Amino acid sequence: MNKYTVMATGLLLSLGLVTGCSSSDAEKPTAAQSKDGSSATPGASAAPKGPVYSGPAIPGLAAKPAWSLPTADAIDLGDTLLFVKDAQGAYAKGGGSNDDPVDGTVGTLHAAGEPEPATLEFRDVKTGEVRKTLKVTTTRVAATTWHNGVPAVAVYTAATTESDGLSAEKTTTTVTVYGADGKELGKAQREGDKFHLREGYVIEQDGELSLKLTPVEGGAARKVTCTGRWGSCSYDPRTGEIDGGQAHAPLIIGTHAFHIENVSGYDNKREQLVMTDLATGKKAWSTADVTPPTGVELDDDGMRTTGAVRVLDVRDGRVLTSWGAGALTPDTWVTATYDLATGKQIGGSTTYAYADDPADTVSTEGTSVFSPDRTLAAAETEKGTAVWQPADGKEVWAQKEDEKALTPLRFSPNGVLYGIRVEELGEDVFLAVDGRTKKVLAKSLPEENVPLFTKQSGYGYISTHKGFFLFPAV
Repeated sequence: MNKYTVMATGLLLSLGLVTGCSSSDAEKPTAAQSKDGSSATPGASAAPKGPVYSGPAIPGLAAKPAWSLPTADAIDLGDTLLFVKDAQGAYAKGGGSNDDPVDGTVGTLHAAGEPEPATLEFRDVKTGEVRKTLKVTTTRVAATTWHNGVPAVAVYTAATTESDGLSAEKTTTTVTVYGADGKELGKAQREGDKFHLREGYVIEQDGELSLKLTPVEGGAARKVTCTGRWGSCSYDPRTGEIDGGQAHAPLIIGTHAFHIENVSGYDNKREQLVMTDLATGKKAWSTADVTPPTGVELDDDGMRTTGAVRVLDVRDGRVLTSWGAGALTPDTWVTATYDLATGKQIGGSTTYAYADDPADTVSTEGTSVFSPDRTLAAAETEKGTAVWQPADGKEVWAQKEDEKALTPLRFSPNGVLYGIRVEELGEDVFLAVDGRTKKVLAKSLPEENVPLFTKQSGYGYISTHKGFFLFPAV
């Protein structure tokens, strides 16, 4: 099994929206501040008393969970976890959408063919206490992000106008976005359901080469346009990237957006990634203005022999990039960091031949999984996992040919790396290793016991057939 393979489920989700909404707000009393900085709200519900955990010890997590619930999935909103209950009081299980994120987190948490009542529960990550509930009528509840990457939840509903016998049937979709506190951030409405939501923008295809970005809370739309003869640019909601042939980058990151130049390759020019200011459209950075790292093959004219290039991250004034090594080595990529202001390369680079699975439907070659503090990265190479440091490009360790290849899945906040190994008969085996030393910490974990981690608190959580369990990290 490859962690990047997205399986088609055949489930067609109709987008739906809030036709009715009410709240039960336990936050109205003033919150009391504890010594450790956490807040407790007088009048809030007590911590849940769910099932007892009886599974194996999970490296990186405490032996006992802080709290639990019956079997459920959740959307990570930072210091809050969002759960959905149906009209019968059962918690929703996520998955089933072809647009779910490739990182294993929940994308669509609740989906129904027709609008139905549901209750949103906003629970404190550390205590499990319900901070707020919202009663909605919806066909879909999904994870999204607000401006600057702030986690949020989107609630959809659809209203259909039937044909009068001559006119076409028309569907109007409304989406309402809520923050971690349960307060409404914005609302948008579109005809049909051919749009996506990210970073507080409605994203719509606008011709073959353009994407239209409209703020959910209102305001002028911004068009992101690629260039290139007979080329096309699109948005992939599974990765949040703009996709243009061999070039990939986050469509929106912070206050900037990316587009692709020379996307078709018919102009005898290599594809370039360009970052512009979302508000003004002014160019802030481009791969065309920097020198490719050592290891990237150039022709006699000093031009890259392949247009394969991607931006992995932009933060703290630095751009983390990955470059295709050459036309004859399509699986080999060179990763390097550049200073955003000067365009100069910072530190060294890493070069790996990445594993390539023909069943993959998402382009992820040249990418890595990163530790929450960004000090470690793990790449899936042809030999297995290689761990390296994004700050300077130095390798920490790499698997050898005589080892059983591990595919990295994710890091815990304290540096435990979880991964998957495929046995000869096709059996999947899940492991946990020390991200710094490669020491095996657990050689066979049940798949459902491989945790996800909340972005702010670092707590880990699992959803098993016995319940939902939330653990402190250790």
